[in-house]
Amino acid sequence: MFDSPIDHCPVCGQMVVLDQTQARCAREHNCEPGTLCPLREYFTGTDSTIDQPKETPRDKGC
Repeated sequence: MFDSPIDHCPVCGQMVVLDQTQARCAREHNCEPGTLCPLREYFTGTDSTIDQPKETPRDKGC
């Protein structure tokens, strides 16, 4: 089982999952555009809810 990092957001008053992008979290929790997110430094830069491209040996130059 994988446990995603979570934290309480003082803006929306809910627990939020941090293994997503801050933009996705803002959409899911209906944050107003321009809201300064107090958790912004804890979000990943990659949205884990979408399939990421896989590296192949050819992509690495092998």
